[in-house]
Amino acid sequence: MSDAPYIIDVTADNFMQVMQASMQTPVVLDFWAEWCSPCKALMPVLTKLADEFQGAFILAKVNIDENQQLAAQAQVRSVPTVLLVHEGQVVDQFNGALPESKIREFLKPYLPEDPSDQIREQVAAFVAAGELDQAQHLLNQAMLQWPEEIHWSIDLARLLIQRGQAQDARAILDQLSDADKMNPEVKGLFARMRFSDQAPTLEEIQALGERQDAEALYKKAMFALLQGEEETALQHLLQVMREDASYNNGIAHKTLLDVFNMLGDKHPLTLNYRRKLFTLLY
Repeated sequence: MSDAPYIIDVTADNFMQVMQASMQTPVVLDFWAEWCSPCKALMPVLTKLADEFQGAFILAKVNIDENQQLAAQAQVRSVPTVLLVHEGQVVDQFNGALPESKIREFLKPYLPEDPSDQIREQVAAFVAAGELDQAQHLLNQAMLQWPEEIHWSIDLARLLIQRGQAQDARAILDQLSDADKMNPEVKGLFARMRFSDQAPTLEEIQALGERQDAEALYKKAMFALLQGEEETALQHLLQVMREDASYNNGIAHKTLLDVFNMLGDKHPLTLNYRRKLFTLLY
């Protein structure tokens, strides 16, 4: 049994008190059993979220073997079953052991703003303002607070790539599990880092301003690749070829072919821009 006041074990004796508490605070009723493996997988996730939100909702755990009448009243047919009770009414429910991200979505309409959402908004604001040290500091803190959430590693790696620190970004992504490395965003970051040696930093891009000469366009193309903006990069590379196909020993043409290889032969951008390249060359 938890010492936290917002995590309680429910019995017939205190069930009505729990329902009354839902008039002020959302209650998550978790019907579970000792013999249920999915229940044991779900319980730590619910407990973690309850601790994170510090009383914004009550986690009320109901052992169905010890409280068969309560389970019958709630029409529980399998475990785990989770009911969300708000102002005395069941407003939502799910069955089975959902991942943390789905449970956050389940809770979101009835809770204060997720603190991790607030951090992401702050990071985006710092990046937009060019305050990259502050953005990086926040992301480092978030990784420490939520080490199991892959998106913090992705966001930090993306920022480091923007700052020209691809080696540090790779070190972060290399620590991910093999399963997480199959995440499309992670695979995309690894692919983009192949271009990192040629790419300018965000500060260098900002210094280019509105320049449209071959050198500036090529740098903007390489930076766009690191941001995952492949079409923007392809547009810039084609423009380099129109302006000066011989720039830097024809590097724009070579890079176009590298991007096609990265995207794959059947990718819509590859098909579209190969046609444009052919028209330009012939």
